Amino acid sequence: MIRVNITEIKNRLSHYLRLVKGGDEIEIVDRNTPLARVVGIGNAPDSKQGSSWVKEMYDLGIVLLPKKAQVSSSFVDIDEVISSGGNTCGVLDALLDERNKGR
Repeated sequence: MIRVNITEIKNRLSHYLRLVKGGDEIEIVDRNTPLARVVGIGNAPDSKQGSSWVKEMYDLGIVLLPKKAQVSSSFVDIDEVISSGGNTCGVLDALLDERNKGR
């Protein structure tokens, strides 16, 4: 585990997040007093929640799992938008009309 002072983590956050992403754990300290621990979230293949601590927090009633399903890529069909007369900026036109009318 890597111990890091607050100032160091502020100055090099991206670096330490890359280390966490690689599997390291970071302990943030203030004058050698531990404040927090940064641990990467792993994707456990046997759990739809993602990691064991998320499942544990769910079981304790601390967090809720998302209820929305992931949006499919066919939700917005760009070909359909373009073939609808080519008017892809109708909202912008309506906004400009409102401004010109002084609303």
